[in-house]
Amino acid sequence: MSMSESWQTAEIPGPIKAVIIPEAKRVAAILKSAKRLLLIVGNEIIKQQDSEFDIIQYITEIARATNAHINVTGTIIHKFREKGYDKVFLMPAPEIVDRLRDETWMGHDNAGRYTLAVFMGFPYYYEWLLLNGLKHFAYKNMKTLSLDPYYQPNATFSLPNMRVDEWRKFIKELVESLRR
Repeated sequence: MSMSESWQTAEIPGPIKAVIIPEAKRVAAILKSAKRLLLIVGNEIIKQQDSEFDIIQYITEIARATNAHINVTGTIIHKFREKGYDKVFLMPAPEIVDRLRDETWMGHDNAGRYTLAVFMGFPYYYEWLLLNGLKHFAYKNMKTLSLDPYYQPNATFSLPNMRVDEWRKFIKELVESLRR
């Protein structure tokens, strides 16, 4: 499978496809340049958690470095709150996507619309649909980025397809780039 090939067979994303961002420094620059950033994290992210790779900590560090809000869509919210970051919110995925496409919604803190929504930790097919909805109904107001280890053509920006060990290294490099 190539870097820019959809992970899900028989799905056609249309003529507008994600720009592949294979370098952690470039992803860091995109995150830093966002005026209002929202990290949307699904429960599948916990599958990446182990004693040597604390993905919850890395996501929290990304949020701290970019002053982002974290929207957790399920029961792992307590794991984020344990990290001491106070900009963590709970809202199901369909509802947060619906709010993001709503031009009158001013964010979790009522301080303005988000300009970049970052997705990670969802089943591939589900994230495909969430991003597809935003691609068609929120494209004027915001960009999207998939930080999962496979290409998501419905995002504005996506990582290429990569093995999980490569992805973990990428996330570590991303956090290091944000610290600089």
